[in-house]
Parts: sequence; C-alpha cells; structure tokens
Amino acid sequence: MRSNNQSRLQQALGDKKTLEQVVNSPDARALADMLKQGTDQASLQKIAENAARGDTAQLQSLIRSITSAPGGAELLKRLGNSFGQK
Repeated sequence: MRSNNQSRLQQALGDKKTLEQVVNSPDARALADMLKQGTDQASLQKIAENAARGDTAQLQSLIRSITSAPGGAELLKRLGNSFGQK
C-alpha cells in the first residue's frame, strides 16, 4: 500500500497542473505562513539540504512543530489529500 501511495505522489509531482493547483491553494499559502512564522528562509534551506542528504532529524522536528500547532495537522492532511485527488 505504501508503494502505491508513493507512486501516486510521484505521478502528482510530475503533473504540472496538479502542482500548480496545490501550490496556489489556500492550504499551501497557510503552510508557507506557518513556516515563515517559526523559521527563517536560510534555516528552511538548511533543513531541506540536510534532508536531501539523508539527515531528516530537523525536518521531522519541523513537521512535529507544524502538526502540534492549532490546525497544523489538519492542514497537512488536506495538502496530502490534494495530491491523491488529482
């Protein structure tokens, strides 16, 4: 099942129209606002670089902070569903 979800995500990421719809959605803007409030752009870049190299500890911490914020978990769930619906 997980591999099916990964292939659906890969397909969605390859679909420019789907990406544009998700990126321009109110949920994506709300997530961006949450990220800007808690972390500066340079720190976000560093977290992304570390995650790309396999060090996901900071990324996991960032995700935990989002999911613990009011409405954060539901926001991430809606964004995840956005990819599955397309």
